[in-house]
Amino acid sequence: MTTAHKLRTLAAKHPAVRAGRYELGLYCDLIRWARGRTDVSEGARALPHPPGRLQMLGFLTAVLLIELVAVHLLLPSGTVRLIALLLSLWGIVFVWGLVASERVRPSYIDDQQLVLRRGRKVFATVPLALVSKWNASRSYETDVTVHDGQLTIGGSAGTDKQIILLEPVYAAEDTYPWQKKRTAPVTRVRFYAGGVL
Repeated sequence: MTTAHKLRTLAAKHPAVRAGRYELGLYCDLIRWARGRTDVSEGARALPHPPGRLQMLGFLTAVLLIELVAVHLLLPSGTVRLIALLLSLWGIVFVWGLVASERVRPSYIDDQQLVLRRGRKVFATVPLALVSKWNASRSYETDVTVHDGQLTIGGSAGTDKQIILLEPVYAAEDTYPWQKKRTAPVTRVRFYAGGVL
């Protein structure tokens, strides 16, 4: 292995590089969403998104636009105003990129597996052969947690489905893009299926 290859490998693991790649991926997902594309395997069925996410995005966009106008009126013209304007515009595009990532990469089920993800973050891939029981079980969890052998992928609508597994699968905790992936074995999974399963 050459020194250059070692340096590239080391740089790829750096948190700033991971965060930068994640952000560039969000912008690509925004373009994919605008074109109506989704990243779901052939023959797979996408699970619905929890309701309320787009409304929250609209509200946040309105707040950011009000902030943009207020900062423009309050700051004197010059470099500081321009930087504030660019940061506000970046914030709007970034937030839309986050939601676009979720729309482009929904959770899905095919003949072999159930893939539970939110945007670019895959929480678990569950082989259907390991599922012993499917329960319609409502909870109002809003967070993504891995605790006591259970993965809960909460959201604005909570969860409406629980599956019990014959053997543990590894589930990822919800982390920021620059953090390393942390996994733990789980035998129960709760998620929002929107009545599809």
